[in-house]
Amino acid sequence: MNADDDMVDRLRRIALEVDGPPGLMRESALAALSLRCLDGELVRLVSDSAVDAGMQVRGADEPVRLLSFETAEVSIELQVREVDGRMAVRGLVAGVVGEVRAETPQGSRTVPVDADGWFHVDDLPPEVFRLHARALDGTAVTTSWVTG
Repeated sequence: MNADDDMVDRLRRIALEVDGPPGLMRESALAALSLRCLDGELVRLVSDSAVDAGMQVRGADEPVRLLSFETAEVSIELQVREVDGRMAVRGLVAGVVGEVRAETPQGSRTVPVDADGWFHVDDLPPEVFRLHARALDGTAVTTSWVTG
């Protein structure tokens, strides 16, 4: 490393300490980088109670958002509700083996799928999440991003 490289490196460290990138930039970059491993099939959203006028949700005291995703081999049904400013997701999958990974811009969490196909993920950040799973034939499947 020559003197110029050393100076640029020191200036870079000072700039990060004094005026680092805003939090939204970091979250957006993490979300964009997560696409680099999207090597599987995108599971298509076929129904969303937040946009489907004909769908009914529970009473106003407990609003639940219902989402349905599917491919030819996989279906994912979700119930999403807010609990103390966080998201709680209960899901039912068919055509999936093993576990489901819930991904957010802050990280990911893997949860088991029980023998009947149910799983649940509590305490997700209220912004966005998506789910990753593995179809029975081994194909990786991923839902689109769901906003809270």
